[in-house]
Amino acid sequence: MVPSAIVRQAKAVGLDMIAICDHNSVENVQAVIRAGERESVRVIPGIEITSREEVHILGLFKSQRELTSIAAVVSDHLAGRNDAEAFGPQTIVDEWDKPVGSNPNLLIGATSLDVESTVEAIHDCDGLAIAAHVDRQRFSLIGQLGFIPEGLMLDAVEVSGGTGIGQWAGLPALASSDAHRLEDIGRNHTTFRAETASLDEIGKALRNQAGRRISVMEDLSLHILDIMENSLAASANRIEITIAEDTLDDRLSLEIRDNGRGMDAEARSNALDPFYTTRTTRRVGLGLSLLAQAAKQSGGTFELVSEPGRGTTVRAAFQLNHPDMKPLGDIAETLRTILVSRPELDLQFRYTQDSKLVAGFGGDNRRHDEESEND
Repeated sequence: MVPSAIVRQAKAVGLDMIAICDHNSVENVQAVIRAGERESVRVIPGIEITSREEVHILGLFKSQRELTSIAAVVSDHLAGRNDAEAFGPQTIVDEWDKPVGSNPNLLIGATSLDVESTVEAIHDCDGLAIAAHVDRQRFSLIGQLGFIPEGLMLDAVEVSGGTGIGQWAGLPALASSDAHRLEDIGRNHTTFRAETASLDEIGKALRNQAGRRISVMEDLSLHILDIMENSLAASANRIEITIAEDTLDDRLSLEIRDNGRGMDAEARSNALDPFYTTRTTRRVGLGLSLLAQAAKQSGGTFELVSEPGRGTTVRAAFQLNHPDMKPLGDIAETLRTILVSRPELDLQFRYTQDSKLVAGFGGDNRRHDEESEND
């Protein structure tokens, strides 16, 4: 997780903008910003502050000046010295990944700032305050306190899975990877409708100002990406995606099949509940329920077939000319995102229009196309 590796991975998976939010620390942010400039990846300066209640609050800032200000506040309220043997080294590096020092403070600890004071401090430094991974039990606002305090002036909340879900408990909701390993970068992301990759534009999108906004599952490709992430979380190493467009029947069919661990009867019955998931790191499910909703809203159907040890198959059908039919989106980019982050995955894709193969790779696409031509 050195600067050059972080920005190269972010670029490889198609991210335009990332935020670096180290735990109670900012010393490595500037190095990643400079490394990002080399790779044309915009890096937002940030920090993840642990409040007195052990709640993680993200602070995002415009520049190094504001970041330095919040760092001074955190340092003044953080006690203890790091034990490198117990907690590991806290190395500071430059933009070329060379070690240049270390942080002696106990960064794994909590500050003496309560939640309200943490949010106020971030705002006093002209930053955006975001409650981190609120759908997790550990170190989250909900997990630690059980509720969002009335009057807490958060700018948004972050969920640890899915793709930008729009609203959560009345607050703008973002999704991010919360990556602690390179392979996790870009696993979850938020799409912003904005003019530039900047903190000002993020703020406008959170407030729905001047046409800026968070894109919430606006096309089917984002649904497909989310379902594939479900498959990977279920230990699948093979995913088959089939999209069939039938203009005569005014129908588009989508099937996603994996060889993951599958679900038992109880899990299947709960799978369409938006607050249920089989992921151990995420309590808010959303993916399957949103796809089911999208299918039914466009005059279609949804089916989930799964058994323990036999994988999962998701089928959705849509009326092509229905006014609520979502666009297909950038399927190629969606598949590329998965393949770049999981090159070992056996991914098979097939897209047909009126029984003619339009695009595909993996599996027996050529044979299937020849059979359709013979028919």
